[in-house]
Amino acid sequence: MRSTLGKLALICGAATAAFTLATAPALAAAPTHWVVGPNSPENFSAKSSNVVLSINGIDMTCTYSDAGGSLHSATGNPAAVGTINPVHFGRTGEPCTSFLGAVDTVANTPWTLNVTGYNAATGVSQGYISGVNARVTVSTCAFTVTGTAHGTYTNSTGDLKVAANPTELTVSAPTAGCAGVVSAGDHPSFNGDYYAVVSGTSTHPTIVGS
Repeated sequence: MRSTLGKLALICGAATAAFTLATAPALAAAPTHWVVGPNSPENFSAKSSNVVLSINGIDMTCTYSDAGGSLHSATGNPAAVGTINPVHFGRTGEPCTSFLGAVDTVANTPWTLNVTGYNAATGVSQGYISGVNARVTVSTCAFTVTGTAHGTYTNSTGDLKVAANPTELTVSAPTAGCAGVVSAGDHPSFNGDYYAVVSGTSTHPTIVGS
């Protein structure tokens, strides 16, 4: 009797597992087709009022930054759907600042916009910017920041949200004036929201993955 009950339990358990596997929703496949709208290719411009580069407890803040570039439909995953060129940090009368003084940042572009995921319900793409390269000068210290920066893009608002964690960007070529403040191999974070429009319009470009 005990043996019969054991066999019955095994049969029921196997049937339940099979049913669960059969009815579990399939994981969505990673998008491999990316369509840029309203047209492809599309030139864009973008502005931000809050960009922060942080390193070793030092926040370098820009209340003005702008960028431009082009977007185009693409295939693959990851897929390169855009080029960012140029990027400016600060402007006349509105420089980037830190407690060490004004910050001058010169971006060496182009940078590449890559996409890896897409949420159709929210119209948000996930991806990263590769080829990040900029020379930062503050007071007597100058150094180069290179690497990638992950982020998201929201079709409805044109918000390119950059949120690079400290493992993605690396400092190199610091000058002698950086001693005790910034060193080669340090990893800064970089955060900002850029709002993009199709050049010469108020229309936000879109990126749709499938």
